[in-house]
Amino acid sequence: MDTILGVIRGGRVEFDTPIRLPDGTRVRVVPADKDKDEGFIREEDWPTTPEAIEALIRRMESIEPLILTPEDEARIAAARAAVREVTLAAVRKHMGIEP
Repeated sequence: MDTILGVIRGGRVEFDTPIRLPDGTRVRVVPADKDKDEGFIREEDWPTTPEAIEALIRRMESIEPLILTPEDEARIAAARAAVREVTLAAVRKHMGIEP
């Protein structure tokens, strides 16, 4: 089983993502190392055997795709446009070009 990440709130674990474990499943909770990049594989930890590479591919393929609603896509587009405008204004100011 892969590691499941979460945080403690009010004495209970709140998982970062939905979990598919039946009620009554025993789990072990170990505090995460704050200095470690959770969710990333260190260079020296990448799989090197065909079996380990296939296992990693299976884990990656098991991740459910992110489905964006039209509202999500509109908010993202608006945020990108706002960032673009701020960036262009900053570049124009730095170059001495008035908008």
